Amino acid sequence: MLAPSTPADESRRLQALRSLCLLDTPAQERFDRIVRTASHLFRMPIALVTLVDEDRQWFKARHGLDVTETPRESSFSGHAILTPTTFVVPDALKDPRFHDNPFVLGAPFVRFYAGHPLRAVDGSRVGTLCLIDSHPRDFSDADRAALAGLAAWAEGELNAMDERAARTALEQQERFFEVSVDMLCIAAMDGTFLRLSRAWSRTLGFSEAELYSASLVDLALEEDRAATSRHLARAREGLPVLQFEHRARCRDGSWRWLQWNAVPDPEEGLLYAVARDVTQARRLEEERQRVERMKNEFISTVSHELRTPLTSIRGSLGLLNGGIVGPLDPQVEEMVNIAHRNSERLLRLINDILDLEKVESGRLDLKLVPTDVAPLLTQALLAHQGYAAEYGVRLEAVVDIPDARARVDEDRFIQVLANLLSNAIKFSPQGERVTLSLTREDGALRVGVQDHGPGIPEAFQAHVFQKFAQADASDTRKRPGTGLGLSIAHGLVARMGGTLRFTTSPSTGTRFSFDLPECEPGPEAA
Repeated sequence: MLAPSTPADESRRLQALRSLCLLDTPAQERFDRIVRTASHLFRMPIALVTLVDEDRQWFKARHGLDVTETPRESSFSGHAILTPTTFVVPDALKDPRFHDNPFVLGAPFVRFYAGHPLRAVDGSRVGTLCLIDSHPRDFSDADRAALAGLAAWAEGELNAMDERAARTALEQQERFFEVSVDMLCIAAMDGTFLRLSRAWSRTLGFSEAELYSASLVDLALEEDRAATSRHLARAREGLPVLQFEHRARCRDGSWRWLQWNAVPDPEEGLLYAVARDVTQARRLEEERQRVERMKNEFISTVSHELRTPLTSIRGSLGLLNGGIVGPLDPQVEEMVNIAHRNSERLLRLINDILDLEKVESGRLDLKLVPTDVAPLLTQALLAHQGYAAEYGVRLEAVVDIPDARARVDEDRFIQVLANLLSNAIKFSPQGERVTLSLTREDGALRVGVQDHGPGIPEAFQAHVFQKFAQADASDTRKRPGTGLGLSIAHGLVARMGGTLRFTTSPSTGTRFSFDLPECEPGPEAA
């Protein structure tokens, strides 16, 4: 970790900071409003107004964070006050200044930081308005300009006793409303517009006079007005954050989908809000869902139509293979064997597709009953011994709680284990072992399957549970599969009350696991 250096004007900076008379003072709504607005405008979980003194950064206002101060030597804002412009860290884990910072490795797990310095009247940079996220993010020039505009608002509050600084901050706020791409709004609690950014006219086509003569409810399509009025009523009832979508009328008779994020201020009777035009995103999502439905319906229909004749073909080939018509010519027998194996693989694929379609449509009936879990693990392990032998892989079980019970569907639970075990076996080097475990973690039962293979490539990890996903298409002959097993397992575990997840690395292999609520032992659990 690289501690921030000391500014050249540190003595003057500290004097300016103390002259503000804000350090260690109680929370004030005029600052809290700024961090709430920043958090919802940028969709960041944490927003802060920080003041940096000799050995700490103290939070005058905070949203999404419980602590009131942190050491200066480990602060991001200590670095941010060294530059006159917005200081951005897109991914702290990849930044040598912060990759081992305790607030990166531990709570609040900072990955993204953007901070704009806040100046006292004499120009000294005394703190920041900053945004924090636990995920890496990009921060565009427009985002930087917007954060600078909000920082000007915060500066105005810091130096509220100085009329000239307040006037400058007001001018910057005006500029912020002019240039913002998003549709900024200050409204009364009944939806009457009091202040609108230029983006409203650009998006909806109405003049400013037309907009100010209307209200948030008036602009909504008639079908959406009742719901919009209900949202406003919730704000008046004290809801701290208002989030909803509705359709707004345009001057040319068309309409746009608007996504609202608003912070009500009951004391002032005002609503501070930002609306975003999500029409295109909505249309793309609707089209994607339509195509997905068509694809699923087609696959399901074809699968149903194929399963009956294919089952008959598979059965006939099995009978031929079993010698029902007598010994076959060796060449014919080999061809029958190939056809039989391929028919079985195709039938498995069809069954997987139909299972997945049932899971996704919610039509899969599960019989969840209190069940002893350990015997199911033993059953799954025994069923895969032959498959493991083909790959030269050893199977082992680690059962810490042999009498554990959970509400599961036995057949579907076995199906989940079968998918996880077969995957682990396929990707394990010869001579290695695959471990099936049952432990108690954080008050729940944890079922895990650990292999010692090469791990899942980083580029593929986000797609592991997607349909037909396979890490390396060139390897499918060596490690055959449909690419549906993990997607089905993920859906089945969710239906049984758990979440399937994984950890992976090239050195230790891959571990899939899921937690299930534990039932009390004994038949009375039923």
